Amino acid sequence: MKKHFILFAVIITNIYCTAQTQLHLKINHKAGTNPLAFSDTNQNNLSNSFTFSRIQYYLTVVSITHDGGTITPIDKVLLVDASSTTLDSLTSLTITNLEKVTLAVGVHSSLNHLDPSLYAVGHPLAPKSPSMHWGWTPGYRFVAMEGTSLSISPTRVFELHSLGDASFFYTTIATQGIPSTNKLTIEINADYLEALRGIDVSNGPLNHGESAVNKRHLDNFRDYVFTSVEGNPSVGIRNLEKKSFEFTVSPNPSVEGNEIIVQFGEEIVEGTLVVCDLKGSVVFRKSITSKSVTIRELKKGNYICTIRKQGACVASRKLIITH
Repeated sequence: MKKHFILFAVIITNIYCTAQTQLHLKINHKAGTNPLAFSDTNQNNLSNSFTFSRIQYYLTVVSITHDGGTITPIDKVLLVDASSTTLDSLTSLTITNLEKVTLAVGVHSSLNHLDPSLYAVGHPLAPKSPSMHWGWTPGYRFVAMEGTSLSISPTRVFELHSLGDASFFYTTIATQGIPSTNKLTIEINADYLEALRGIDVSNGPLNHGESAVNKRHLDNFRDYVFTSVEGNPSVGIRNLEKKSFEFTVSPNPSVEGNEIIVQFGEEIVEGTLVVCDLKGSVVFRKSITSKSVTIRELKKGNYICTIRKQGACVASRKLIITH
């Protein structure tokens, strides 16, 4: 009888140890230390007074690190709307100890320039109203933040619609998660006042695109907006933010079978050239070791050429191949 009991205990222990855990992501929408309320008057670090009327952004859950440094890719794109609760079921996996989560605000370049109509209704990247898509060349709005400035009379509306492949940066947040039965929740606080850190919204602005203000907006999301519920800050890639990365693709358009020359600027070092088709499939990849790379044998179609450096996409170009 004792042997049977021991065997039963071993079986139960093995089942428990190999059980799948359902991983969730929860975002607590904040304005400072208070829950976000669109009717409330807020202030940023410049003492600008304002209210929010819209906060939507794409958040890519890139990966988690767990159990002694094991990295498990997640690669899930979410459309976060701060006017409603964000609680998403990410995946099921075997995990004992969560260590950190890696996120990116925006849409990776391999998906950023695809046709939104290709996606089923309800998919985060499908057409939305109000729109989160800026057009084929620039791609999706990474963040759409709108509100009303109360610092002057009459009041002024501000809009920051920020985007751009060069501002897709990874950020990591150390967290143990919140465990429950067969479930682990990555719980993150998002303080949207920090998104306007150092940005003067007293008299607007209306900035749509990749301007210096929009870049700072996305840098703020990367560096200051998110913390874990334990109080751990986000740690992003900072050493690329002041550099400009340029490259040319020629001839463009080109003819099927012709050689295509990709020419880089002096500052492109230790990067990678990646060419994707409109389905997001990689058709060409090469480490950059000189000032130019030759691409051969691309078939007719539209492609996106991107430069990746230190885990981030720093520049992209459209490439068209005809017969």
